[in-house]
Amino acid sequence: MSVLREMIAAGPGCALANGMLNGLETTKVKMQLHNHASPVYHNLTTQGVMKQIIQEEGIINGLLKPGLSASLTRSMLYGAYRVGLYSTARDYLGGDSPRLSHRIVSGMFTGGLGAMLTCPLDVIRTRMQADAGVIRRGVYQTGLRTGFPVRYGTLYSTFVAILQGEGLRNGLYRGASVTIARASVLNGAQLASYDSLKHVIPLPEGPFLHIVCAFSSGVIAQSVVMPMDTIKSSLMIGESRQRVVEAMMKNGGIRWLYRGYLPACAGQGLIMVLQMPLIEQFRKLLGAQPI
Repeated sequence: MSVLREMIAAGPGCALANGMLNGLETTKVKMQLHNHASPVYHNLTTQGVMKQIIQEEGIINGLLKPGLSASLTRSMLYGAYRVGLYSTARDYLGGDSPRLSHRIVSGMFTGGLGAMLTCPLDVIRTRMQADAGVIRRGVYQTGLRTGFPVRYGTLYSTFVAILQGEGLRNGLYRGASVTIARASVLNGAQLASYDSLKHVIPLPEGPFLHIVCAFSSGVIAQSVVMPMDTIKSSLMIGESRQRVVEAMMKNGGIRWLYRGYLPACAGQGLIMVLQMPLIEQFRKLLGAQPI
């Protein structure tokens, strides 16, 4: 019953946080997938891309709405597994005195499990955000697919289109190995650092401690997984592994892997600042112990 309460507390907190910051996720995906050979965005910086999206498509339609339905659904389910099961896994491995290694392994396990179950929603969200733009007569007038016909609409129609056109393995679970590996590393770094910082920073248990630890853990985790994040986005929209390697070699190597780092880092830090205090409060309301 305690595990169920912790899972119920985690889902809404993650969904609310990710929904409010969906604009940063949209910007990150567009920056990661931008093609230098046929540039769409004139200034490939966080501010430049966001400014152009807002000018051409508006704040709501351009930044906040793309992939939002998939993002909320995924966050609800993914959060329930990756955060909701973390304390149970940690306590199982480390008992009353878990070490850093126990925290990392627990976070990696719950993050990988959640990613494996929600990978199709991650693919759908990425493609909806990558394809977003102004549409006239069934053709995109703005965005990464300017000049191309519309492929996706709602969450359900996108799911059906990918399943029918590409199948389960090559479509909805495309890039699953990278997605699961990325989620494992991210969650391990994220929750282990958050949990550890709570025991190191000399502050009483409460919202201020949660905010400080949450933001720090978000920045740490995103810095670790950014290369995997960029590769994941490329694979999910249909690029082959060979083309991803070629793009990396042609566009600056390691620097290419960190394209979109600032919005990703800001988004991860802010998401954690919103997520963890919310989850801690939901846990308190449901009678569960703090993480």
